Parts: sequence; structure tokens; C-alpha cells
Amino acid sequence: MADTVPATFGYTFLVANEGEKTCELRGYPYEIIFSTVGGESLKVSISHERTELCAQPKVQRVVLRPGGVGSFGVSYNYAIAPSSEEPTTCIAPLIDIRLPALGSHFFSYEFPVRMDVCEAGRKADVTPVEDRVAPTA
Repeated sequence: MADTVPATFGYTFLVANEGEKTCELRGYPYEIIFSTVGGESLKVSISHERTELCAQPKVQRVVLRPGGVGSFGVSYNYAIAPSSEEPTTCIAPLIDIRLPALGSHFFSYEFPVRMDVCEAGRKADVTPVEDRVAPTA
């Protein structure tokens, strides 16, 4: 058996206020659900720990005026395995996220790179929403 090499991967999500009113967010995105191409929902446990990619800044109230932009990060760890291993059924190119705002609904994103939710141990680290275009590293 070949050695595995641990690696951290992640995504930065931008939150843009395209409305005509100010929007307020506070805290972490929640109810994160990954979906496979076949439509299966893959639930993950969420933690708020510092990773190689993202810090865990203090939770603050973020006010986005019309046209304003904020961000948050989602990262996860893989133990990179040799390519001779069987392909997994946990490849998730879609993610639905509920933002920490009053009356928030799900926002859907499609990944340009597919995440293997099972290989990541069905765990993800999430940063709080910040009033900048990239989460604090």
C-alpha cells in the first residue's frame, strides 16, 4: 500500500448584495449540503477551526449595502491516495448553503472542481462571513 499525503483544499465564496436595501449577516453559514451529479444529498459535519487556508476571525456583524461584497471560506482535508484506488460515489459538484441572515434561503453554487465528500471524512471547516472579498488567511 502506498503512502497517502494529507492536503487541505477549499473555496472562497463571495456574497454580493444585488438588492436595493442594506443586508445584515452575522456568524457562520449553516446547513451546508453537498449534492452528487445523481442528486444524492451528502451531509457533512461543520467545524469552525483554523486551517492552512483560512483563519477563524472573530464573528462580527457584516452590513452589506447595495453592491457590497463579503466572503466566507469552506475548507476540507484529503488524504491523497494513489490513482489506482476505486473511484468513489461521493463526488459532489454542487453545494447549497444557508447564510446567517434573517429569513435566509439556500444559495446554490456549482464547483469548477469536484469535491470528494467521503474522502474528506464528511467534514468541512467554515469561516464566519467577513466584510472583505477574501476570508482572512
